Amino acid sequence: MQPIVSAPAHIAAIGMYAPQRILANADFEKMMETSDEWIVKRTGIRRRHIVADDQHASDLAFAAVDDLLAHYPDVRLADVQFIIVASSTSDYFYPSLSAMLQAHYDLPKTVGAMDISTACAGFAYGINLASALIASRQAERVLVVAADALTRSVDYTDRSTAVLFGDGGGAAIVAYSEQPKIFGMDAGSDGTGGRFLYRVNMRKEINGKEADSRFLHQDGRDVYRWVMENIPAMVARILERAGMTLDDIDWFAPHSANLRMIEALDKRLGFPLERTLLSVEEYGNTSAVSIPLALVTAVRDGRVKPGDKILVMGFGGGLVTAGSVVVWG
Repeated sequence: MQPIVSAPAHIAAIGMYAPQRILANADFEKMMETSDEWIVKRTGIRRRHIVADDQHASDLAFAAVDDLLAHYPDVRLADVQFIIVASSTSDYFYPSLSAMLQAHYDLPKTVGAMDISTACAGFAYGINLASALIASRQAERVLVVAADALTRSVDYTDRSTAVLFGDGGGAAIVAYSEQPKIFGMDAGSDGTGGRFLYRVNMRKEINGKEADSRFLHQDGRDVYRWVMENIPAMVARILERAGMTLDDIDWFAPHSANLRMIEALDKRLGFPLERTLLSVEEYGNTSAVSIPLALVTAVRDGRVKPGDKILVMGFGGGLVTAGSVVVWG
């Protein structure tokens, strides 16, 4: 029998930030052969928020943390012992975004700092890692941040990817809790799927050929097929490890990659779309940030209430997956 996987931890606070600059579907009609109807029909996206010329991933991270602090005045960053940042678009190779956050908020030099590169699964990985740090008593409070200026890596001559992506930041405090409130933590990887979604860096050759640019490359149909074939089994594993069934789940918070993809995934899972937390219509695909954007919005508009069980499911470039069941409050 599968033992229950849990951590004596909970999400104590959460914040978000989206840049003020808006790129609506109508704007793309001036840039390429497309239309609002075409974009909405295939993706569900109506607009996305994009960074200003002088904004970077660090600015998105700082703004998300500031938003968290504004909404939770009792939270003190001085009590944080570890920072985890998920990003695919860091300002620099190093210093890391996590170290930049430590410096920006003048936190003690005893604070651990770690960046993770798990693409769209980054926030889910961050929650799992924070839970492990707390369960092993390495920390009592962990700041988890997701920040991506993804539009900096988009080819705006490629209709298949240009319309998909937006920018933003999300932040959460994961803290010790006497009663476990994070369950079923699990992760997975399928490196053979790396050829479906990638962006080259120091090495230009990938999959036996030279990449023709440093822009993000995605084979949408292959990614869609992979998600349909693999994520339902991942969801089942998380639920088994949590000692729960899908009937126990109040809200599903998957990576908001594409509304049509999530509609199909919900149908395959047998989970209602109206209880699925999404951010894609307003913000586009924001990679690691899509889950916190959806979660913060739902908490603040009153949909998510204390005690609700939220199935968090991240998946993205690698290809990698991570998820858990979070009991809110």
